[in-house]
Amino acid sequence: KINEDVVIPLPRMAEYTDGIERINIELSLRNKIRLADELLEFFEQPHLPLGKFDAETAAMEPGDPADLLATRVREARALIIGVRALWQGWLDNIDQHFEALQDHSLRASWKLQIRNPLHTLFSGEVFKPLLEALDAVHQRVLKGRVWVALHMHAGDGNVHTNIPVNSDDYDMLQLAHEAVKRIMALARSLDGVISGEHGIGITKLEFLTDEELAPFADYKARIDPEGRFNKGKLLRPVVMSETQRAVYAGTTALADLTNAYTPSFGLMGHESIIMQQSDIGSIADSVKDCLRCGKCKPVCATHVPRANLLYSPRNKILSTSLLVEAFLYEEQTRRGISVKHWSEFEDVAEHCTVCHKCFAPCPVDIDFGDVSMNMRNLLRKMGQQSTRPGKSAAMLMLNATEPSTINLLRAGMVNVGFKAQRAAVDFFKVAGRHQTARPPATVGTAPVKEQVIHFVNKKLPGGLPTRTARALLDIQDRQYVPVIRDPQNTSVDSEAVFYFPGCGSERLFSQVGLATQAMLWHAGVQTVLPPGYVCCGYPQRGAGQYDVAEKMITDNRVLFHRVATTLNYLDIKTVVVSCGTCYDQLQDYQFEKIFPGCRIIDIHEFLLEKGITLPKPEGYLYHDPCHTPLKLQDPMKTVKGLLGDAVVKSDRCCGESGTLGVSRPDISTQVRFRKTEEIRKNAVELARLQEEHGLKAPTLRNGDPKVKMLTSCPSCFQGLSRYGEDLPNGLMEADYIVVEMARQILGEDWMKGYVDAANAGGIERVLV
Repeated sequence: KINEDVVIPLPRMAEYTDGIERINIELSLRNKIRLADELLEFFEQPHLPLGKFDAETAAMEPGDPADLLATRVREARALIIGVRALWQGWLDNIDQHFEALQDHSLRASWKLQIRNPLHTLFSGEVFKPLLEALDAVHQRVLKGRVWVALHMHAGDGNVHTNIPVNSDDYDMLQLAHEAVKRIMALARSLDGVISGEHGIGITKLEFLTDEELAPFADYKARIDPEGRFNKGKLLRPVVMSETQRAVYAGTTALADLTNAYTPSFGLMGHESIIMQQSDIGSIADSVKDCLRCGKCKPVCATHVPRANLLYSPRNKILSTSLLVEAFLYEEQTRRGISVKHWSEFEDVAEHCTVCHKCFAPCPVDIDFGDVSMNMRNLLRKMGQQSTRPGKSAAMLMLNATEPSTINLLRAGMVNVGFKAQRAAVDFFKVAGRHQTARPPATVGTAPVKEQVIHFVNKKLPGGLPTRTARALLDIQDRQYVPVIRDPQNTSVDSEAVFYFPGCGSERLFSQVGLATQAMLWHAGVQTVLPPGYVCCGYPQRGAGQYDVAEKMITDNRVLFHRVATTLNYLDIKTVVVSCGTCYDQLQDYQFEKIFPGCRIIDIHEFLLEKGITLPKPEGYLYHDPCHTPLKLQDPMKTVKGLLGDAVVKSDRCCGESGTLGVSRPDISTQVRFRKTEEIRKNAVELARLQEEHGLKAPTLRNGDPKVKMLTSCPSCFQGLSRYGEDLPNGLMEADYIVVEMARQILGEDWMKGYVDAANAGGIERVLV
């Protein structure tokens, strides 16, 4: 949009609007005449698009088809030439015809004067492709029509004069700039001025007289004779001082539009030699409708007032748009994309937890979570994605399928890495507390030293099982489908569910997967697990590894079809999950075609359906994950149904966000700052609720209160475990709802009891 504002004396405002109307009519006629020229050129083609001359058409139109077409083309060209001459005559004699064109006594109409007669001339199915092609020509030409819009401040003489343009249409841009010159001349002719509300910028330099520039140049010469500030802006050699001429001699520093660049998205397919048009084009297209309204800011996890408020979706969209323009400029000028721009592009993409919460308040339906994943995928494909050791280790474990590899990686991460990190937190306590008390606002990746401190400023969870859930039950062989049932209370005819544990619930935090299986055992259902270790593919998509994710999803679906065929006698109608991201990803698996008529449900909603609830509620905080698996009703209704009414919902992101906590701990520290504030408020509210319901809150050995924060996401469990020492008095303990239920219902020694019972004849291994 080319914005030009002028000020017109109020008594002459009508003359100005008439003058703009005349410019618009002339521009419209020129567009119509161009359309006529394009249509004439279209009919000069040797082969026009036609349908088939079938028997019915031949009966209605006797004669040679080629002769019939040639005759109609001649008639069409004669029609267009006649209409074009009429329009050209109106344009050439605009003074004579202006009033009639303004009040529509004369009207240049594509539909009435050309389109309708051509539809009559080329009637019949055989000419349908030709008419569609004519409409396409009209749409293409119409897209380049230039017009001027007036709005705002007319009551005090300020008039915004705006011209919408398509930056990839060179001819349209030239017409628009030609119109601007006429607008400026019109304003001056009416004793107006070209400086309006928005003042003078480089776009108006050519319309300023030397006399008008002289006072400014004189002031500039006195205050800044060496041209240090805004070098050359609003200066021309003719109005410079001798000193300034010497300063700018032989330079191109003068600020005008001579070398201005307008990015051309239309040239991407022809001139881009590195970027892939479909990827960068889709990213640009996905954010182009942003209204800059800022409704996304309050819900965004990476928009953290008092820590870092720069990375709201609105700001990231602005940054993305500017970076795409920079890419195009560098590509079209054959400079090659700078490493710095790729680094900035990655920084924007990494400042996202992919929670998708910005989608709901957005009036134009932009989901920057999807945009971020597309940006990460482009970075990977272009070989510009930075290596993050923590992320690489996590993805290696998630992508692995061999039991020996997974067990080795888990032993290194949990038994060595987690313990080392917890020890380092104590060692760097002073520096870590300084970071968490006032997180530094950053742009770009923090230095390595700071990143190390960010990684060890809060403790990772401890006291985890030493082995994976599958290793404890000896069901790691990919050749067999495990079917787990209590032989005392179930039979082959009992209800069967397919449990997809996900990576977090069985590889990393195996107590979650085991608690889910134990509660399904307690509920009296048969539990079918996938053969071997599988991952749903969401972490790979979130990291931008689209190719890995697609292969994984395809392989999983094929495997699950084989499972369904092998175990068709069980008539599985329910797929159970214990992870929200798994739930979201599995919805695209089309499980209803794998297990006909089945549904997907979270373990907690399944237990509530079975009437299994906590016998002794203690009062809890509940963190609902960004990717909540509780879909059947409001999550808090389900949670209170399981845990009692003394539950306080804790808002805001925990900061872990899959691999974000280990790949960009500096961002996580900023996100956690807001969560820490929230938890402290929640703890006060929980104490009030516990007192109101007559519940005895759990305490530490020294008598300080212990607050339990429950969740339903493995990644959130890891993130929430880091806040254990953040309460002013007391400790916060994070856990999973289903683990807390297993502890209370099955006893403190529930894990050993379940593993022993399952291994003592409760597992059937079916060859798949």
